[in-house]
Amino acid sequence: MSEDKTPHIAFVGCGAVGGYTAGHLARSGVNVTFIDPWVEHIEAIRAHGVRLTGTQGDHSIMVRALHVSDVQSLTRSPVDIAIIATKSFDTRWAARLIRDYLAPDGYVVSMQNSINEPHIASAVGPGRTVGCVLNTIGVSTLGPGHLSRFRTPGGSKHAVFGLGELHGRITPRIRELAALLGRVDTATVTTNLWGERWSKLVTNAMQMGLLGATGLVNEEVLGDPELRGILVRAAAEGIRVAQAHGYDVEPVVSTPSETWLAAADGSAVDRKTIDGALLSYLDRQTTDGRRGHGSLGRDILSGRRSEIDYINGLIASEGQAKGVPTPVHDALTSIVRRIERGEASPSREHILPLIVR
Repeated sequence: MSEDKTPHIAFVGCGAVGGYTAGHLARSGVNVTFIDPWVEHIEAIRAHGVRLTGTQGDHSIMVRALHVSDVQSLTRSPVDIAIIATKSFDTRWAARLIRDYLAPDGYVVSMQNSINEPHIASAVGPGRTVGCVLNTIGVSTLGPGHLSRFRTPGGSKHAVFGLGELHGRITPRIRELAALLGRVDTATVTTNLWGERWSKLVTNAMQMGLLGATGLVNEEVLGDPELRGILVRAAAEGIRVAQAHGYDVEPVVSTPSETWLAAADGSAVDRKTIDGALLSYLDRQTTDGRRGHGSLGRDILSGRRSEIDYINGLIASEGQAKGVPTPVHDALTSIVRRIERGEASPSREHILPLIVR
């Protein structure tokens, strides 16, 4: 950390989650630098500040915002904490970009979907790598410089930021980071980073692939009993893969792994519990969130590259490595890849073979 003990935090990737978190940190008085390759976004922030709306109010904050080409200016203000909030496929270059501007005891945090800590560690070293698992923060980009949260804050109900060291021990820097992020929403430290990571991966994968493949919105997927059946089987596949790797998976949508596995195996009682949890999960979203396509679905509909290979595709590849069948994730990954290549369009018809009646 810098000599005056006031951390300089740089966010590499200031889209929905990164920009919203960075904006609220800046609003609380933290020294924050925004770095993003989206030219119009950075120019809008430079001109008018970053605008934050939604469930935590309407705020505009002037911040330091850099284009990727301006990062050399950080030579005079080393970074104590670099938070990478890019898409997963941009992790490697983002880590290499910020590596040379870290303070001597600076470190890099993955605030992303998927499991990218190994990629960051390969660039900056395991000792300078920290994980941050996001739990239902729910933010969208409404336009250049405008970010809006559609989920209610976690508050006392759940931690939005789960922070952990790769080695699982609690360190002073993790506690300090939790205190900083606690200015935005509830933050906790964990000794089970990998179990937290897999829980979030399972949560994302069971829904994102379906949203991307079908073009449906959240409430259409979560509100349909047949599609919830696909979600249950997808979650169970992901949990089994994680367990095959030796990870202790934390609850998925506040529900123990054993309940998901039993529901996937046909237990009506456990399926009823899961249905209730998923509908409660839906109820905690605002109207914008309920009618949203999720980040992967939005990317597909916008013709952008999605994170399918790092979400459903990661579970499929890790399952193959351990000999664990993942037919739902295999199918969803294949469908979304075809849509990305322009060989198909999102449609509910794609997932009909996955419905078990």
